[in-house]
This record gives sequence, structure tokens and C-alpha cells, in this order.
Amino acid sequence: MPRSIPGLKAVVLAGGSGQRFWPLSRELNPKQLLSMFGTESLIAAAVHRILPFTDGGSAITVVTNERLFDELRNHLTAQPDPELHRVRYIQEPLARNTAPAIALAAATLAVDDPDAIMVVLPSDHLLEDGGLWADCIAAAAAVAADGWLVTIGIEPTRPETGYGYIRAGEPLPGSAVGLAVPHVAAEFVEKPDHARAEEYVSGGVHFWNAGIFVMKAARVLEELDSAGGELAHIADVVRGIAALPPADRNREDARVAFAGIAPVSVDVAIMERSDRVAVIPAPLKWSDVGSLLALEEMADPDSAGNVRSGRGVDIGSRGSIVYSTDRLVATLGVEDLIVVDTTDATLVLPKERAQDVRLVVDALRAMGAPEVTQPKVSLRPWGSWTSLLKGLGYQIKLLEIKPGSKPSLQRHEHRSEHWIVVAGKAVVTCDDRVTEVPLNESAFIPLGAVHRIENRGESLLQVIEVQVGDYLGEDDIIRIEDDWDRDSR
Repeated sequence: MPRSIPGLKAVVLAGGSGQRFWPLSRELNPKQLLSMFGTESLIAAAVHRILPFTDGGSAITVVTNERLFDELRNHLTAQPDPELHRVRYIQEPLARNTAPAIALAAATLAVDDPDAIMVVLPSDHLLEDGGLWADCIAAAAAVAADGWLVTIGIEPTRPETGYGYIRAGEPLPGSAVGLAVPHVAAEFVEKPDHARAEEYVSGGVHFWNAGIFVMKAARVLEELDSAGGELAHIADVVRGIAALPPADRNREDARVAFAGIAPVSVDVAIMERSDRVAVIPAPLKWSDVGSLLALEEMADPDSAGNVRSGRGVDIGSRGSIVYSTDRLVATLGVEDLIVVDTTDATLVLPKERAQDVRLVVDALRAMGAPEVTQPKVSLRPWGSWTSLLKGLGYQIKLLEIKPGSKPSLQRHEHRSEHWIVVAGKAVVTCDDRVTEVPLNESAFIPLGAVHRIENRGESLLQVIEVQVGDYLGEDDIIRIEDDWDRDSR
């Protein structure tokens, strides 16, 4: 079993919107929250992947943006593992690429522990764990303690032109742990053409850059300082923000300062510049889940090369991907297509255009389509809600509240609510009244009333919620009491 490594902290980057995974992903439900590749979401898997090497969930920090903060925290707090509830968060004032995000995390960690070693990993990748992964983390942490900036390179399995590569130089003496052997990183290579990518696959010294780094937090800031100019300015700004009390780190002057730093990747700002970079080559199964083509990894293809998930039937199709979350989907004689059907949107495209899905998202955003932003289902610490129907001035949801749980005590400024119990028994607070609402009965919550619904039973409580008002957004919630302290940052 993996053992925790003293002083090891983890930073999970989770600010991406996953536009190329629409309609499965939405701005408020990006691909790191999706779970079609296993029993848990990509971000929950990322946290669990590094958790055994730390002192628990409180040693893991999720870096995200202000808009996604509530959704991410709700999502992780809804997971059954209590360690995921202890994860900490950093909110970037705005997106400035990976170097500022990692630098802000490094400065924050260094305030508490100047010797902290940080593992930085994406929240939305698929990655094999196990013995080799454990060897890689142990070797990387040991080399990082000596001042090296370490990255894990994935052994390429195909001539991929969409990834960056790292060329491994000489091995570092005495640094191997099991099958993990750190090497000097001789060169970072941007996305190559197909011919060069074929050479890299056959040559055996180039590895995919998976965006996984292990390094002392202080070394990140030192590298930026030594670069001078706009890179040193990044270090100055993040140190200033990290020195503030947590409640002040997103105040206006901090936001203005962060907005003034250069948007630059960590590879360009640090890894490609430093002369103390090591790479650990690893034949791990890995995918960046960069487009809907990743859905091919959900199941083995049939004899005609089709991969299907969900209800449906096919006649005479070849090489296609069909994914349905709910409805029956039938295909007839199609070839090399991707079909993705959700409860509120359907996308059909040729496989060769998988990288262009963001064009569809841009067009829908220009139309003001809510399907770009809003998910149909959202996890909450107390259960979940599902949007069933929405029109001008009204919305109908299904609330599912876990036994012993309750949403926050709250009020709304723009809507009233009508709750109809369809399974279980609810306890409803409305201003000064507390009443039991049994199966097939209802409760009305007037606009502005302080209210809460509770499940004091031992089975799932299901409630149809009818909202009526001039604004129905999730941000029209004024919390008065909350078991999960979601108004804190």
C-alpha cells in the first residue's frame, strides 16, 4: 500500500470549462465533474489518486475560479468519502493560465510550510494508478526535495500531434524508486508534426507531457524571481495575495493586481527555462480527455468498430461513437460519427471534427442558449436536484434529499416555491412555522420567506419543486444557516 510522504501537499487544477466536451459538460458542470469513465467523477478520481501519499484531504488544495467554486465544493462534499469533504480551495480572481495558478498555490502553501513539496495534477484526466504510480510519486518527491523540478512523462503509444513532448537525458544517479527512474529533462518540445511524432514514438526518449509536476513550493517562486520582468512580477503578486487573511484574498485590490500579471503556461514560465528539471518516464495508461473521442475508452468496440453507451439500436454503422444519458438513440448506416444525446441537447459530428466542438459552444453562447451554462443535474452535499422543465418565469425541479440531510436555511428575493412530496416525508420550515408534509401533500413558500426542507427519515426524500418568479438562477439564494458552511471561502 502507498505510504504518505511527510510534507507532501497536492494541488489539483480545476478551473477549466471543458468546452470540447459539450453537451456532456457545461460551464457550471465542466468535464472534471463528469463520471462516465468510472464510478466517480474525474476530479474525485484525481483527489483519490494522490490522497494516499498525503496526510489526508486537508493536504489537498483545489485551485479553481470564483464561478466554479460553489459547484466544485458542492460536488466533492456530496461524495461518500469524508476525506473529500476536507479538501481546501483557492479561488483565482480570474484565469491567467497555469503559471499564475500554480504560483498562487505555491505562495499559499509556503506561508504555512516553507519546505512544502507540492504535487500538481490536472482534475480532468484519466490516469492509471497502482504500483508504478506510487513509485513515480515517491521518486519525484525525493528528487524534488533536492531542489529539482520534476515532471512525469507518459510513454507514448501513438504518434500524437496534439500533445507536447519531453526528451529524457541522462538518468539521475541513485534516484530510482522501483520502476521509476528520474532523468534530466533535456528538452521540451511543442506539438510536433506527424512525421516527427512517429520518430518520437519509435525513438524511446520522448514522452508525453501530461502536466503532472512535483516540486518545492518555494522553488516555483524562486524560478519566477530569477527570470525577472513579468515572470518575477507574478511571484510578487501571488506572495502579496497569499500574505492576506483568507477572507481578503479575493478583495478588489487583489483582483486588480492578479489581473495585471501575464497569462503564461507553467511550461513556458518555469519548466522550459530552468536547468534543474527532471522527468520520470512512465508507461502509465493516460488520457487528457481532450475531446469527445475519449468516449471510445468507455467500452470495447463491437465487430464494426462502434462504441455505444446507453439505450439504443444500430443497423449497419461503422466506426461510430454513440452516447446517450437517457433517451433511446437509433443509428442506421452511419460511419465515423459521434452522436451525443443528453436530456436537453443532442450533438452529431464527424470524428475528424471532434476538436471543433467549441465552435458550436461559441455559436450557442452568442444565441444566449442556457444549455451552454446550466446542467440538468447538480449534486449537492444534501443530495441533488434535476431540472425537469423550464419556461418563462417558472422552473420545475426534482429534489432528492438524503436521509438525515437538509439544504440550507435560506430565502429568495425573486421567486416563490411550491413543494410536492412524491416519496418519503418532509419537515418544512417556513418563517416561524415547522410542519410535517407527508407523501402526496405540499407546502407553499412565499417570496422572501425564510425556509428549509429536511429529511428526518431513513429513506430518500423526493420532492417536486415548482419555482415561479422573475429570476430563477442558482445565485438567488441568501443562506442564513448551512450545515456545510458554503458561504465561507
